[in-house]
Amino acid sequence: ASITTRKDGPRLEEEGLEYESKDELDVLRRKERLTVDSTNTQYMTIVFNGEFDRDILTYPELLTKAESTQMNTLCERLKKFTDSIDRNKIERDNHIDKDIYKEMCKLKLHGLIIPEEFNGLSLNSQLSVRMFEELAVSPTITTQLLAHTEYGVRSLLVYGTDEQQRYYLPEMAKGNMIATACITEAHSGSDIRNIETTATVSDTDPNTYIINGKKMWITNGLNANVFLVYCKTKERHTSDDYDDRFSFFLVHRDMPGVTISPPVSTLGLRGLGLTHIEFKDVKVNAIHHLIGQLGEGLNILRNLHGYVRTTLSGMCVGVGKRLIQLASERAIQRESFSRKLMDQGLIQKRLFHMEIDTYTMESMTYLTSGILDSFSMPVISIESALTKIFATDRLYRIANDCLEIFGVEGIEIGHPVEQYLRDIRPWSMFDVPNDVLRLLTAWEGVMSVSTVIHDFVRKIRNPIHFPGTKLRHLLTGWTAQAQAMRAPFTFKHDLWEKVHPSLGIPAKDLEYCVFVLRNVTKETLTKSGRDIIDNQLYLRRLSEIVMEIFAMTAMLGRSSRAYSIGLKNCEHETEMTFLYCKHARLRIDKLAKEIHEHGYKTGDEHLQHLAKRMLIAKGYPITTPLERTY
Repeated sequence: ASITTRKDGPRLEEEGLEYESKDELDVLRRKERLTVDSTNTQYMTIVFNGEFDRDILTYPELLTKAESTQMNTLCERLKKFTDSIDRNKIERDNHIDKDIYKEMCKLKLHGLIIPEEFNGLSLNSQLSVRMFEELAVSPTITTQLLAHTEYGVRSLLVYGTDEQQRYYLPEMAKGNMIATACITEAHSGSDIRNIETTATVSDTDPNTYIINGKKMWITNGLNANVFLVYCKTKERHTSDDYDDRFSFFLVHRDMPGVTISPPVSTLGLRGLGLTHIEFKDVKVNAIHHLIGQLGEGLNILRNLHGYVRTTLSGMCVGVGKRLIQLASERAIQRESFSRKLMDQGLIQKRLFHMEIDTYTMESMTYLTSGILDSFSMPVISIESALTKIFATDRLYRIANDCLEIFGVEGIEIGHPVEQYLRDIRPWSMFDVPNDVLRLLTAWEGVMSVSTVIHDFVRKIRNPIHFPGTKLRHLLTGWTAQAQAMRAPFTFKHDLWEKVHPSLGIPAKDLEYCVFVLRNVTKETLTKSGRDIIDNQLYLRRLSEIVMEIFAMTAMLGRSSRAYSIGLKNCEHETEMTFLYCKHARLRIDKLAKEIHEHGYKTGDEHLQHLAKRMLIAKGYPITTPLERTY
């Protein structure tokens, strides 16, 4: 689009058409993208192979002034609502009062993403995440709403039939129907393919399925009346061995055969209504209760996880900002050794880490939600996973720093810091535990590269059949890869061209880190091939590298936009971006060196050996230093 100046003001032209404002043109472009089957580049997948889509450095933003105004209005209402919540009362009573639910219904919080035609607010992902961020000062309420919105409502919006949407969505928007997901089981853990709950077709009616099984630790199972149940599906006439077909069914609380346990006591998130739910011969009609297609459950779950992780990260941002506020007030008011805490270097360091961690997770979260809004079929499996890992891990560090600033006062029961420290702890285990998510993320990236260099890896790992390739690799490959970690490299993507000129140095740091990731990924595949899945310590290092790269990308795009349009305190953003990218490059170099070296040099072999000896002893194997042998 080009801008032309006219007497009545600037107008935008594109393909011979004129538009009154950039907002109008952007809205039309957005609608065009969303009405066709469009998908995005898998940004953090291709970096494993040294590629980089520069479009991701154009940070997404709200497309219209109307959306911005709507956001500010809703945030003001939500702040009044959250200020009125008595978190201590929820802690004491271990449940949320009906008055709070009534107020949530008035604010249409159960219908944040439900279209207006079904009485919802019709918010896009960016706006929805912003609302969850504002609500997150009360983690229990927000976690309940997360399960309802991103599992129950989202599954209907994306996969529900017109009939299902007309039946469920208006009632969900009003808060009359509260949804939650039933996925986790005691024996399956994080392995969603290993569930035991089954949905078997009836002998008398091919459209009726009978659900049997038990789901554990269900968020808001105490209050929800619609359950999104993840099951194995099979036909009666097949063998006794279930195949890998999984499906989602909507089950109502009042259906015969549904049994809900009393609420489970938990470390934090008191009042969450965590329960176990047993399904015994529960009959559902597939026409009305099946979500998506039969056997499509695994893909549905993977897609829903992208939304869940992004929204959960937004909740972490909200709590992070609240903890920064508490810590700042404490540092300003409190004196120690005749000096204000705010003037002491160690306190300043803690406050800095709290701020930069929050800024980074916020940048990653809204970049990911912007991708969700920009395409009709977004693919964000790695991006959302990296964001969730970073946000939940760093938030716990933020809470610990805040506790150190408050001292003993912060551990008093009922103190906000003590409550937040307990409430946020389960979030890293929500959806999929972070350690498992790290392995899955790195594995997905490595496998994407293996399809590109499969022939090369096959020859290197079979020197008897391909001696020439192996010899050339020994003479040139390892030396070149070792030097690549230290020597200058040729810029391939020129990332500095896509950001504000003042951010040229961190942009070059980012491109260097992409180069390093490509080298270590190729080296890892060459050493281990597909056996890399068994080397979890290497996979974790790869996931840490790509997470740093995504964080750098998000911060660069965001701070560049802020500086270019003159946002308040934009210089503050660019300074944090400089610092983060500088230190991220050093961390990535260290991780790459550990991958390049053998297990003996990194200490991995010692670590695993000592852990096995401890397991043989079934506990701490060392005797007390007070023991004697003489």
